[in-house]
Amino acid sequence: MTAIRYLLLAAAALLSHQAAAQGLVTGKVLDRQTRQPVPYASVVVAGTTQGTTTNAEGEFGLRVARLPAKVLAFSLGYGRDSVTVAAAGPTPPLALQAAPVALPAVEPTSYAANLLAHAYRVLQRTNARKLYGQAFYRQVTYLDQQPTQLLEMLWQTKASSAGLEGTALSQGRFAEKKGMLISFNNLSNFTKSLTLYSPANDTTKLGSVLSPEPTKMYTLRLLGVSQSGGQSLASIEFVGKPKFNPQHVRGIITVDVDTYQLLRFQVGIDIAVKSNNPTFKFKDERMNYDLVFAARPDGAAPDHMLVTLTQNIGRMLKPDLQMHAVGFTYFYDWQPTAAAVTYEPAGSKQKDLDAIKQKPYDADFWRNNPVVKRTPLEEETIRSFEQSKSFGTILTK
Repeated sequence: MTAIRYLLLAAAALLSHQAAAQGLVTGKVLDRQTRQPVPYASVVVAGTTQGTTTNAEGEFGLRVARLPAKVLAFSLGYGRDSVTVAAAGPTPPLALQAAPVALPAVEPTSYAANLLAHAYRVLQRTNARKLYGQAFYRQVTYLDQQPTQLLEMLWQTKASSAGLEGTALSQGRFAEKKGMLISFNNLSNFTKSLTLYSPANDTTKLGSVLSPEPTKMYTLRLLGVSQSGGQSLASIEFVGKPKFNPQHVRGIITVDVDTYQLLRFQVGIDIAVKSNNPTFKFKDERMNYDLVFAARPDGAAPDHMLVTLTQNIGRMLKPDLQMHAVGFTYFYDWQPTAAAVTYEPAGSKQKDLDAIKQKPYDADFWRNNPVVKRTPLEEETIRSFEQSKSFGTILTK
């Protein structure tokens, strides 16, 4: 009996040790010089596939399977920093040093055009290799700086080295304040539809900046080459030439100069959205995209994406309202094989809210999921929606 009791106590002690040796690690990633947050930086556990990204405030939460562990933080255009974490809870801030930028001793425009042409060919070569993973998407809509809508979804995803190709909804929820002037429920369509290469619509025919002749329709400027995480990164600004540029397209592309993998695509473009309400119209509409890729031997994979729509709402006999909607997507757990789901391609006519209503709302799932990272403002918004039972009521009507 004594021996059995001893074994039970030993087993309990072992379980207690294992429980203490894992947990949620939280922290913040800062710019070492300015001490400002580094949004959407990568945070990983060294030697494992465990990782996450910081949110818009540079904050992160990372579930670590075994402690102590070394946690690394890095981001494009920065060096790396690390901290050894002994226990769950907050860590000291991780500080990233901005990478120095230099211009190569070559003719900048020709060098930039050559890099983009090579990046285009890499997209051609790697596009057939598909990746399957998961993604967390959050959309917040603001009217005159006040949050009025919140939409969150977890997707099963299909992608290539050129962007997202299909999604299947796993979980979702939506809430909005009552009596709002407009409801914007489908910003995610802009996330789903940004694919930088398609064999069916060769980018040379569309005049894309990623093409064999990028200077045909765009003016290029090499901003510089920096060293980041062992990679040499070239940043190239592109502006549509006036003859081809009624939408005022302007952006920056980041390319690995050794592998020619596309690592970041940032672009702003004017758009036109029609209102179905005769009492107001949209003005000064601008869409901004920021798609970041993670380098892989078989072709880059989407890492995270930020889509922002800004516009003014002109009203009869009333001051204009400023609206902006922000959609952030974090991709993770890429695998070479598809899940047993049906991936809806970009352009599907099903609206986000209609798809979400088909899923029961699970408050515990959202509250305890470490992938669901929130800024303090988002936490406040979510609490206000939950306190008014918006999530539960809107999805059970």
